[in-house]
Amino acid sequence: MKETEPMRRILLKTAIAALACTAAASWAEDRYPARAIRFIVPASAGGPSDVVARLFAEKLGGALGQPVLVENKPGASLTLGTVLVAQAQPDGYTLLFTTSTPIVMVPFTMKKVPYDVQKDLTTVSHLGSTPLVLYVNATSPVQNVKDLVAASKAAPDKANFGSYGNGSSAHVLGEILNREAGMKMVHVPYKGVAPELQDLMAGNLMSAVADIGTAAGQVKAGKIRPIAVTGTKRSASLPDVPTFAEQGIAGMEAFSPWWAVFAPAQTPHPIVDRLSTELAKIVKSPDMQSRLLSFGIDTTGTNSAQANEITRTDMARWQAIIRDVSYINFE
Repeated sequence: MKETEPMRRILLKTAIAALACTAAASWAEDRYPARAIRFIVPASAGGPSDVVARLFAEKLGGALGQPVLVENKPGASLTLGTVLVAQAQPDGYTLLFTTSTPIVMVPFTMKKVPYDVQKDLTTVSHLGSTPLVLYVNATSPVQNVKDLVAASKAAPDKANFGSYGNGSSAHVLGEILNREAGMKMVHVPYKGVAPELQDLMAGNLMSAVADIGTAAGQVKAGKIRPIAVTGTKRSASLPDVPTFAEQGIAGMEAFSPWWAVFAPAQTPHPIVDRLSTELAKIVKSPDMQSRLLSFGIDTTGTNSAQANEITRTDMARWQAIIRDVSYINFE
């Protein structure tokens, strides 16, 4: 079929428009970043995610020559801030700074999740992970998991454990501990680690599951006592505290939440690569290594390909864990 003159003009205009779009995109990538970048943190201000995000925002802003602004968007089991980034323009100016919870756990604990991790997000860099810790009040006679089991059975009406939210890794850990140790501790959820630890110190909880960094001040002040840590080895921050495995409780190795930065899925590769390169440099700097260790964070600092593999692997692991405790109501 012979092309008409109008058809040739349409094809020419289409080709020119496509070239213009490609050139514009390339120009935008070359100039990146040309304005401030946002770190969306799906958790409350003052918590561990917020504190760590602000450390990275300051360093990344200096490396890129543009400010990185932290915006807290808590709510709905960390999904409000996460979906904001999942639906954002893929231009590198709206990034998600989060723990692993809304990425690898929430998709399996909530019935309706407003985003698809694999389709809507790409992992820019995996920054580090931290073990979870089982704490008791410092005045409690409980020194280890065996003592906790005995105490919970001796006073079943007072047997409970706190977590920083329904469906959180702390919640799931406590339920698996119940099953593995033959306990019936009642779950008490809180809106964050700070109020959870306040109630532990006040004597309203028999035990509580939290991170290392947030509880460090209370441990140092002698107000709470760590009795077990997750992971395959003891934490460098708590070298005298045995792992759950050392105390005969299996299955706690996966309970080490991690931090990572995510971008909308269609963000151009050059932008993602630039960000992951700078973040890896920041993670591996002596100053940041020291500061993150004070929060109990074991650093990584990966490129995007490595980070996406960690995300995929951990999603599969947590899907199996959640399926194994399907009797729990997470919502």
